Amino acid sequence: DVIQQDLSKNQMIHLPVPNNRLKELLITINSFLDELHHERARYTKQEKEFQKQIENISHDLRTPLTSLLGYVRLYKKSQSSYISQNAELSDTLDVIERKSESLKNLITQFYDFSRLTAHDYTVNLIKIDTVKLLRESFADNCHILEETHLNVSLDLPDRPIYVLADKTALERIFFNLFQNAGRYAHTFFHITIKNEQNSIKILFANDTCSLSSEDISHLFDRFYIQESARSQGGTGLGLTIARSLAEEIGGELSVSSKKSNGNNSLLISFTLALPSC
Repeated sequence: DVIQQDLSKNQMIHLPVPNNRLKELLITINSFLDELHHERARYTKQEKEFQKQIENISHDLRTPLTSLLGYVRLYKKSQSSYISQNAELSDTLDVIERKSESLKNLITQFYDFSRLTAHDYTVNLIKIDTVKLLRESFADNCHILEETHLNVSLDLPDRPIYVLADKTALERIFFNLFQNAGRYAHTFFHITIKNEQNSIKILFANDTCSLSSEDISHLFDRFYIQESARSQGGTGLGLTIARSLAEEIGGELSVSSKKSNGNNSLLISFTLALPSC
C-alpha cells in the first residue's frame, strides 16, 4: 500500500520490527524504488527541456514569419494599382500570404502547446460579452470556411451574455474550433449559445463524413490527425490546445456525436461551458 500511494515520491519501505528473512528483500525493493524515483526525475527534466526547446524554436520562427507577412501585406497595399493589372503577380502574392499565414498558425499551435504543458500560460480573467466576441472572431476567421461551401449559421441573441474568461484564450478556442470545422465539416456548421444556471454553453455543431465514432474519442489527443485529413496539414494539437485553454479559464470543452438519419455521416457537437458572471 505504501508503494501504491504515490510513485512520484521517493518512497522507502521500513520494517516495523527487525526481520532478517525480509531484510534482503526490502533492500532490493528500496533500491528499485530509488532508481525509479531518479528515472522519473530525469524524465521530468528532459520533458521540461524539450518543451522549452519547442517554445524557443516556435518563437524564433514566428518573428521572421511575422515580418514576412507584414512586408507582403504592405507591398500589396502600396502597389495595389500595379498588382491589380498583373493577375499572375496578384495570385502569387495571395498564395505567399495564405501559406505564410497557415505556417504562422501551425507555429503558434506548437508555441501555445509548449506553454500550456509547462504551466507557463498566464490568463487574465475579465468580464467578456461572448456574443460580441464570437461574432468578431467569426468575422475575422470566416475565410477558413469560405472554400468549404458549408451552410454556416449563427444562432446568437441580440443581447450581451457575459462570462468570466481570458479574451486571448477564448479567441484561440474559437479559432481552433472554426479550423476544425473547416477541415472536417461536410455540409453545415452551426453555432448557438445556451444560457444555463451558473454557466454559459456555446455549441459548435456540424456533420462529417470523414470521421468515425472511434475518431471522436481521440479528437482531444495530442498530435491526433485522422488519416483522411493528413493531406490538409495541421499539427493535431488544435483541439488539445482548445480544451487545455478552456480548463485554464475555468471552463470545459467536450464533444458528443450521433449517427445522422438517412446517410453515413456523423453529427458532432462541441460544447464549450464557461462560468457566467
